Amino acid sequence: MKKRLLRAGLIAAVLALLTALLAACGSDGSKDGKLEVESGGLTGEPIRIGTLCSCTGPLAASLGQSLDVIKAWASFTNENGGINGHPVEVIAYDDGQNPATGLAKAKQLVEKDKVIAIVGTMSLVSDQWASYVSKKGIPVVGGQPVDTSFFTDPNFFASGSTLPLLLLGEVTVAAKAGAKELGLMYCSETPVCAQLPAIVKPLAAQAGMTVVEAKVSQSAPKYLAECQSFKDKGVDAMFNAVNSDVVPRIAESCSQAGFNPIQVASSTTTQKSWTTDENLDGSLVVATNAVYTDASVPGVKNFLDGLAEHAPKVLESPQFSFPLIYPWAGGELFKAAAEAGKVTPASTGADVVAGLRLLKDETLDGIAPPLNFPEGQPGFPLCYFTAKLTGGEFKSDPEQTCIDQATATAMLTALQKG
Repeated sequence: MKKRLLRAGLIAAVLALLTALLAACGSDGSKDGKLEVESGGLTGEPIRIGTLCSCTGPLAASLGQSLDVIKAWASFTNENGGINGHPVEVIAYDDGQNPATGLAKAKQLVEKDKVIAIVGTMSLVSDQWASYVSKKGIPVVGGQPVDTSFFTDPNFFASGSTLPLLLLGEVTVAAKAGAKELGLMYCSETPVCAQLPAIVKPLAAQAGMTVVEAKVSQSAPKYLAECQSFKDKGVDAMFNAVNSDVVPRIAESCSQAGFNPIQVASSTTTQKSWTTDENLDGSLVVATNAVYTDASVPGVKNFLDGLAEHAPKVLESPQFSFPLIYPWAGGELFKAAAEAGKVTPASTGADVVAGLRLLKDETLDGIAPPLNFPEGQPGFPLCYFTAKLTGGEFKSDPEQTCIDQATATAMLTALQKG
């Protein structure tokens, strides 16, 4: 029974966090079909990959910009020699966050476009097409690692830390900061948000903390009553499971109530505007990948350079934040696998998977935690990144935080059995 609850809670938490992704802004006009990428002077047959994105619909936002990111990655890659000397070509489709459309677009990528992998996916309906691409032998390489499929489906290969470890990290970070009472505010609009306490409470208990919870409306102008209640109950750290643009309103209300707890956030739900909000200064962030602005990390520098040259509007956007590194990380993981497996335009999805299996502790030049993909089971990175919002920027902690294999195995067993 406990295992069933853990699995249900984690999957519900995935959905809750995904609905909290950034919200506003679009792409620079990328449309369905072949993306116009720079060839870098390379000629000959390209290595063809596909990507799926929920670029329109309820979360049109940074999901739309993700196509600009994967386009910039392909151009940057081609200008730097391509993959094994071949240019890379990207076919992109928008599923509109519609399950039927997602399946139809996945079939089009496989049957019409003949892609050898789906790379850097930002689709929010992957559960509808995951079994189809698996049966067709087309691997899904990287994308938003908090997607359920990345820690439950062996055909999905995560390019960052997955959700179970992210949630564990948030609780651990709060505990290390000295918190004893963890406040959890979660949205009332989405039913799955109500499932979050079921997963957060056991994790907090293991870390020696208790949880105080409050269900809130994301349309509320202020949260003074909730903040005062948390203050009265001794809450000293907060985790807000709401849209990223709601978090500043909660922080402002708490400040007005004379209540300034440690703010703990997931990288999936941060927003660039937080960097200018004094109420959020000092927030602790648990991240799936390296801090997206930390140019001291070689892989992140390439990400920033690639965007500066091929998608400058993304860098200028108010919504430029952590999740936009996901499609780039997916592209880099595909490149690493293709190089390891000596993939060519004539290769198949099986060749890509063979290359992925050859990777050992692959970090994508520092963008990702050490990645390994054992046969027959989802990859489960053992480490996550942490950062602090201070002085108007997200500053990386020098070391990643890791769990041991025994802990990871126990978590996976709980997820895969019910």
